[in-house]
Amino acid sequence: MKVSEFYSQGVVHIPATCSLQEAAVQMRDQHVGALVVSEGGGSGHILGVLTDRDIVLQSVCTGTSPITVRVGQVMSSHILSIDVNADLTEAMQAMASHGVRRLAVVSNGIDIMGILSLDDVITALGREWIMLTSILRNEQNREASGSVLQTSLHA
Repeated sequence: MKVSEFYSQGVVHIPATCSLQEAAVQMRDQHVGALVVSEGGGSGHILGVLTDRDIVLQSVCTGTSPITVRVGQVMSSHILSIDVNADLTEAMQAMASHGVRRLAVVSNGIDIMGILSLDDVITALGREWIMLTSILRNEQNREASGSVLQTSLHA
């Protein structure tokens, strides 16, 4: 399985000067758990990434106001990425070794095409498990109906 089959395409950008409250509203409205922080909030120079967890740990838990704290103050400036053509297993290994739930999906090592989240990985693996259970169920149904071909081994 390849990352390209399962990642969420597109990213939501936000400027580093926005408040954490504004960032949280964007996350809610766009149904995402991470925002790419860029100059001007467009597809300009990428400065980092802000996750919903960053907001909780850096504002809510510390008692600081999400209205006064700026995205640039709490964002992670190091963005972990995975190539769009990488195997899903490689992405899971990267997530595990870095202790993260999301990876930026890049093309040519530069352009961020989207985000691969742990939810995306679980969905992908869930599809594989559904296929496996379907194989077992179909085999059992075929055996129960007596339509199994009888074969013999010749020595």
